[in-house]
This record gives sequence, structure tokens and C-alpha cells, in this order.
Amino acid sequence: MKLSNALKALILNTLVFVLTGCTHGERFKKVIPHLQVRLQSGFELQHGAYKPVSGSDDDTIKSEILKRFQELSKVKVIELSDFDKILRPIGVGMQTIIEQTLLKLIEERTVTRVMVLFHTKAPATPLVSPENTAPPEAMSIHMQGDSARAKTISDRTVTVRNLAKSDPEKVTLYIAYPESGMQIRDTKQQAIYQKEMANEQNKCLKDLPLSHQSMPDNLVGASYIMTGTDADEDSQPLYFGLRAVQAIDGGKKNMTWTFWLGELNDAEIQPHYQEVKTYLQSGVPTDLDLKLP
Repeated sequence: MKLSNALKALILNTLVFVLTGCTHGERFKKVIPHLQVRLQSGFELQHGAYKPVSGSDDDTIKSEILKRFQELSKVKVIELSDFDKILRPIGVGMQTIIEQTLLKLIEERTVTRVMVLFHTKAPATPLVSPENTAPPEAMSIHMQGDSARAKTISDRTVTVRNLAKSDPEKVTLYIAYPESGMQIRDTKQQAIYQKEMANEQNKCLKDLPLSHQSMPDNLVGASYIMTGTDADEDSQPLYFGLRAVQAIDGGKKNMTWTFWLGELNDAEIQPHYQEVKTYLQSGVPTDLDLKLP
């Protein structure tokens, strides 16, 4: 007997209700929280205006960014392996659009609280570079002359500074690096970084030098922990994170970057987040209370 679509849907909902105690629609809401839905729609909107290469609209890079983000939204963790020349415009492009989207969601009051943590071997590249620039000293020699990779730096000199100037009641931006990290940056870069830290407009920006002598490669990257307006005591923050390679270390060899997107207590998110959290908290200065969820 051939079943109608309506009957199939009724049977499916009945089975879901019996097995899980909720309707198919309710179960979908539990799988994909409201804030993630808004993040996805906001990402797609910002993606439409994004230009991966100065003065052009590179369809290949743009389509790959959207494809990878949509995949991440479904499976919660993805790994991308390729040469830096191919991978960086996609990976950092995704990160840039996430930052643009977060700024918009904060403005719209969809996000009430966000903690951003850059955990890298040296102070974050966007804040040791003048705004709207990609100076050669901020990147490896292999990146120099590559307009797509250079733009990943110049774009984020803007988005990161905009985050730093946000409402401190809603945003906290930590720049975490090991004790030896500042010496990786030259005198000019250090001066730019200290100027940003001293800028009274950067109300959300916090310097976080750690007592650790080094940072494991698998922890280099960023974490964004977001709380939505409709969150209640049972809600989990939404986490976007990436494991990457700083521009100064961008070489020619094949590498793997990892991305996470999901609720903080998801099984796919927890192992990486807990590793980052333990590393940061064990190296934080005694005079700073780093309150991580």
C-alpha cells in the first residue's frame, strides 16, 4: 500500500513522540537552538557582501566558505586539510564573517553576551597591524604577495577592533598568549598592540599574557562563546571555535584546521573546549579572575 506524504509525516511524528517524548518540531528545536539558527541566517546575509579578494568577488573562495559553514552547522565539527594558500582564505574568511555576524546580532540584541578568546602563540595578528592593512611583518614570507591571504589580515584588523569597541556589558575580548609570545612580535608590532590596549575606546579588550612558556599547536586558534536573548537557566551557550595557524607561521606545507559549532555541552564540542579552558586557567595571572563557563 502506498502511503501519502501526510500519513508518513503523522507516523514519523508519532514515532518521535513515543521514542523521545516530544514532537518532531520540538526535537528539531532542541537539536538546533534558536541562537544558532539566527547565527546561520546572519552568516549567509554577511556572506553575500563579503569580498575575499580586494576589488573582486572571488566566487570560488566565497562558495567554499559558505559550503563549509553549512556543513559545520549540520555536523558540529569539521576538519579542513590543504595547503595554506588554499585553506587560509576559506578558514579565516569564515572567521571574519562570523565576527561580522556577531557584531550585527549584538546590535540587534539577539546576542546578550559574548566572550571572545584568541589563544595564539603571539599576540593576535589583527591587533599588531594598523587598521585596514596587512603589513609584511605580520605574515610569513610564503604569504607575502598573495592578495587573498593578505586580505584575511586586513579584514580582521577591522572586525576585531569593532568587537573591542563594543558594549563591555555584552562583549569581553581576551588576547591570550604564552610568556614568550610578545617577543615573537617586533618592536613596531608591540607598540601597535600596546597602543590598542591603552585605547580608551577598546572597552572590551583585555590583555592576557599567560605564565606558560609555550602553547601546543592544537590549541592555537579562537573561541567565541555566545548567549542569546532568549536563554534561560537550562540553556547552553553557543560555541564557535577554530584550531588554526597564525599568519606569521603560514607556510607552504599541507596543514589541517578544525572548526566547531554547537552548544557548549555537546559531545563534539566539550573535549576541545575543556582543553582550551584548562590551558588558559592554569596560566592566568593571579590578579585576574578568568570566569569561563
